Amino acid sequence: MTDRLLRPDISDCETDQEAAAWLLACPLGTLAAEEAFIRRYLRLTGFREGLCYLDTMLSVLREDRREDGNLMNFMAFATANGRLWRVADGLPPR
Repeated sequence: MTDRLLRPDISDCETDQEAAAWLLACPLGTLAAEEAFIRRYLRLTGFREGLCYLDTMLSVLREDRREDGNLMNFMAFATANGRLWRVADGLPPR
């Protein structure tokens, strides 16, 4: 990945909890630029919440916004983000 010297790579994560924390700290530009690599890792490890978060964040980046600048589908963003925070905290995603 382009910024490997700044933080470990997602493939260095040994648990879903570590991968969740990595995804939450990852810049959105990196999620977009390295989408295929990150998606492959999440599929290989079977980390469904991570895949949902990746899909949601990339959708947020790519979708049109409302006239007031807010997200069109804020609830999907809030749900994916909340579930990933639970995993990062060592709790079940619900």
